[in-house]
Amino acid sequence: MAFLDTGEKVSMYPKVEWIKGQPLSAFDPSKIYVVDLWATWCKPCLAAMPHLNSLSKKFRDRIVFLAQDVMESDEAKVTGFVTQQGDNMDMNVAFGGPRGGDFDKKWIVASGTSSIPRTFVIQNNTLVWITTPNNLNETVLQLLIDKKFSIAAAEKISKTFHQ
Repeated sequence: MAFLDTGEKVSMYPKVEWIKGQPLSAFDPSKIYVVDLWATWCKPCLAAMPHLNSLSKKFRDRIVFLAQDVMESDEAKVTGFVTQQGDNMDMNVAFGGPRGGDFDKKWIVASGTSSIPRTFVIQNNTLVWITTPNNLNETVLQLLIDKKFSIAAAEKISKTFHQ
């Protein structure tokens, strides 16, 4: 089992079922990705969704946003939820399945993730930050676009953003 942490190279996306948007099997090194782990039963995940959706719409042409459902076994429930959300969840959405699935093994277990929401930021096929969706904002995303991102700078901005 490979360990997934900041600085790790990532090239392939785990096997998932795509519910909405563009399916992804491999990361493009020229693109920036925000992969947010969520579930229909996770109240903090759902509370963060309007914020992520807003960022996704604003940065659509520069950053790929993926809402990755995890830790659930009822794909029909998740698909129904996503359909009901409509434009309020206007990003790529994938169903990762229950514990023990490909996404769970390769990302959740490998990264030591024990709770959600959890957000992975990938640039140049490198995992540059593991955080929460509430730490993302326009200024942090602009750092990525300008190729000036560092965890220290992002955390400083995030602390200021939350005060």
